[in-house]
Amino acid sequence: YYKEVYAACSRCIDFLCSLPDWDGKNVGVTGGSQGGALSIVTAALNDKVTFCSAFYPALCDLLGALHGRAPGWPKYFLEKEVTMEAASTLPYYDVVNFARKIKCPVFYSFGFNDHVCCPTSTHAAYNVIMGPKRLVRTYTNGHWRFSVTNEEAKKWCDTQCTD
Repeated sequence: YYKEVYAACSRCIDFLCSLPDWDGKNVGVTGGSQGGALSIVTAALNDKVTFCSAFYPALCDLLGALHGRAPGWPKYFLEKEVTMEAASTLPYYDVVNFARKIKCPVFYSFGFNDHVCCPTSTHAAYNVIMGPKRLVRTYTNGHWRFSVTNEEAKKWCDTQCTD
């Protein structure tokens, strides 16, 4: 499923950039949870993406439970039974492995009380982003974001657009 979704996200960017309304320069991706994961993956797969804003991304550190860490959603080996044979394919879809390939600036945010996409898994993806990045951690929120963080992300995105 995710192979098709990841490829479709990249193709979507190509399609949007083919439209006459595109300014020819700026392409941003943003989302939270699964949308945060897809934002990171899309930014990694398509060089047309010029900035990325990801909130509490899912699908990070999928094998974390095998190494004594809390895994990201969907929490394989904790809430879902997976054979070791099937687990050998999980790294191909792990957002951490895409995050290390991002070249554009990234705004990144998650909460320390997120029980869906645990902060250790989302931080694993953030840690491997090599380009310019801005991290906003909110210590009290869970799998959602405060409006002030959302506004900060919008302002950051505006600063990434070139005229």
